[in-house]
Amino acid sequence: MAMRNLFINLALLATATALSLSPKARAPTRSEFFKGAAAFSAAAAVGAAAPASAATTLPSGLKYEVIKSNPNGAIPKIGDLIAIRFKGSTEGRVFDDITKTDEPLYYRVGGGSLIKGIDEAVTLMHYGETWGLTIPGDLGFGPKGRSASAGKPRIPPNAELYYEVQFVGFPGFEGDLFLQLNQ
Repeated sequence: MAMRNLFINLALLATATALSLSPKARAPTRSEFFKGAAAFSAAAAVGAAAPASAATTLPSGLKYEVIKSNPNGAIPKIGDLIAIRFKGSTEGRVFDDITKTDEPLYYRVGGGSLIKGIDEAVTLMHYGETWGLTIPGDLGFGPKGRSASAGKPRIPPNAELYYEVQFVGFPGFEGDLFLQLNQ
């Protein structure tokens, strides 16, 4: 956001300079207006392309990027029951997607029912956040990969995976439901 504001301010400065504004400012000519609008549009496009946050690499090799932040949300610990939604892909092909299902996936953090990369990431996430994860092969399906099954493609050995994980439920730590409904 700061980068986008910088580019917008630069565009506005360039427009003002092009108009040579003085205390007795005049309306811009048609040509001046379109030059300023083009500069503003280019700056806004560059700002919009800037990432929301830079990726962080953990000692394990797991990389994450916070897509949607909620710094006030509770953080789970090993053994907590939480609900997540996720979409997994490798080499640009989606192999698992529960982002639009009726129910999220409920599981115990650290229980070993998900790949190591997701289990590691959720212990750092705040309730309500969405993260993009780049998971190295050893934290994913490992040297065996995953064989194909009904509706799910084969995952090659040591494949790097990309997951978008949404932390959508934390029973007992979601705050006062009555207050949430009345806001």
